Amino acid sequence: MSQSPYIIDVDQQNIHEVIKKSTQVPVLLDFWAEWCQPCKALAPVLAKLAEEYKGRFILAKVDTDANPMLSQQLGVRSIPSLKLVVQGQLAGELNGAQPEGEIRRLLEPFLAPPLEEEPAEEEGDAFIAQVERARRLGAHDKAIDALQSAIMEQPDRVELQVLMADVLMDVERLDDTQQVLDNVKDEKLKASALGRLFFLRELQGFETAESLQYRVAMNADDMEARYYLAANCVLAGEPEAGMELLLEIIRRDRAFKNDGARTALLKVFDMLGADPRVATYRRRLFASLH
Repeated sequence: MSQSPYIIDVDQQNIHEVIKKSTQVPVLLDFWAEWCQPCKALAPVLAKLAEEYKGRFILAKVDTDANPMLSQQLGVRSIPSLKLVVQGQLAGELNGAQPEGEIRRLLEPFLAPPLEEEPAEEEGDAFIAQVERARRLGAHDKAIDALQSAIMEQPDRVELQVLMADVLMDVERLDDTQQVLDNVKDEKLKASALGRLFFLRELQGFETAESLQYRVAMNADDMEARYYLAANCVLAGEPEAGMELLLEIIRRDRAFKNDGARTALLKVFDMLGADPRVATYRRRLFASLH
């Protein structure tokens, strides 16, 4: 197990959590084996990049000897093999020993700006940047502890409470999230978090996005699949796809979930706030209703 917070070991038990991390930060899967000399040559290059980029991507190492089925499932035919996962999807790959420059070219189009470039003129901004860094690295317990201390010291800083709600939702502590948001009196400030909480509750225990996509493809009249696929899209950062699915339900079946598609669409509007897309979809919703 690596001592670096930017490098993790992957096996069949935690692969789904690792892929889930890619919705927050790119994940570079490194498939290797102890007997593989090119893998050993590549390892220090990858470790150097992981430390240099300081959490802007996660290096996830897969021992192919210990995880042959996982390697087969992910389409690994030879090693070393690098696969870059972004937002749960394969964004690029390199096979064989690679120079540092090629790995940088694979990574850099998908990396967020370094934290040093983010404005942190005030102490509060720096603290929030640290919490966001912890979130990106999956260190949610540390982020929660830090926020709890900060909220106790500065109970009037409502934005810290909303950020706490977001971190709690990252780890699906939904009842705790609701408790935090109940104490936030600024309805506008907490609207986005409430919308996210709504969709997370809707999807609790429900099937995967892939299964829902298949159901919609097989049966265009499957309103349930459309609705829950829309919820998945919204939470995956694809609100337009979600809104299109919800509008289609409104046009086809207003009775579904007691006009639940319209309710869900209004939640998306709340999440988007002042985004110009809201005005467009409000007009389309009005046209669908009348």
